[in-house]
Amino acid sequence: MSRLRVDFSQGWLKSITSLATLSLSNNDGAIISRSNEAKALGIKMGEPFFRVKNFCKQHNVHVFSSNYTLYGNISSRVMCTIEASWPHLEVYSIDEAFLDLSTMPETRHESFCQELQKKILKHTGIPTSIGIGKTKTLAKVANHLGKKVFKTPVFNIMNQMDLLKNIAIGDVWGIGRQWDKKLVAQGIYTAHDLSAMNPHLLKKQFNVVLMRTAMELSGIACGGLEEDTLKQSIMSSKSFGAMQTEFSALAQAVSSHCARAVEKMRLQRLVVKSMYIFVHTNRFRQDLAQHFQSIEVRLVNPTDDLRLITKWAKRCLRQIYKSGFYYKKVGVCLQDLISKDQCQLDLFHQPCEEQLQHTEKLMGIFDKINQKYGRSTIRLAAEGYSKPWAMRSELKSPAYTSCWSEVPRVRVY
Repeated sequence: MSRLRVDFSQGWLKSITSLATLSLSNNDGAIISRSNEAKALGIKMGEPFFRVKNFCKQHNVHVFSSNYTLYGNISSRVMCTIEASWPHLEVYSIDEAFLDLSTMPETRHESFCQELQKKILKHTGIPTSIGIGKTKTLAKVANHLGKKVFKTPVFNIMNQMDLLKNIAIGDVWGIGRQWDKKLVAQGIYTAHDLSAMNPHLLKKQFNVVLMRTAMELSGIACGGLEEDTLKQSIMSSKSFGAMQTEFSALAQAVSSHCARAVEKMRLQRLVVKSMYIFVHTNRFRQDLAQHFQSIEVRLVNPTDDLRLITKWAKRCLRQIYKSGFYYKKVGVCLQDLISKDQCQLDLFHQPCEEQLQHTEKLMGIFDKINQKYGRSTIRLAAEGYSKPWAMRSELKSPAYTSCWSEVPRVRVY
């Protein structure tokens, strides 16, 4: 039985209209996403925004700051719609997923994918493109052909393998610039050329990864859907919108990062055994004094208590903070994460059962309120309110799906 994957690539980071649009990186620094209309104007990926700001105004280009909360929420809705239609799902990234349809009759593959594409558009308003192939790599190729060549939302490459001759080797999933140069130098110009190569020779000349890519292009699956694995660490860090010198501002930022990290940790029912805090100045400002430092702390008992984690993070920050420096970034990394169901406490410093129950009840209330009414609806006072350190997002679109105050209002006259 063939193992078939379907690759979904949502275009929601880009414009779904006929307008030229751009998405910017943290602090509105560089261009990270462009619509086809913006590409046609010659705007380059990674270009610092300040260089093309006036150009964008002249050509009526719509520019948006990064809105990670909105992106994550929309992605979750899309993935839930997919999973409700077919359970054998691997979420590959925020805008991609694979489905294993090997248990579905092959004659139904295209009709199922067409119905699914329409369902996602109806439920979320997000246009998707679907590629069908015997392996993940072929599904990616099919997706590329459907979007770039045939302009169709669903494309099946199963009976059209000759089309691999039209795929440049550099456009194959997993082939980077260095490999592209080496393969072209050896006369391997297309995906078809790579699929015809001896896999064992490729392993010897390159590595096992390229060997698997070649085998997948020839229709031999080298791996099934990957199951979600528990995280070993969780990092939370963002650059400041404006450099900060006061300890209070850095402490608020660290507290906020602790809240984000603990939120992700609790979703997987994990607890943390150790963490490290870091600070650094702007390395591009050579006219300013530089300071880069980190510190690690191991907790007596593994915990998911936000209050305790924040307290230790602020203590660590106090040890590495130095006055007189202009700081650009602070961060928190929760390490040595283990399952909460398999947590072993310290023999000589065990908290009482009543304290553990109180902590679990309190954190459970935190989770429920923020899940129902939006992130940071309830938070520790240590996070502050004014947030002078917050990331600069002057062009951010409203958080239509996660903030009540930004939900569009409809008036009837």
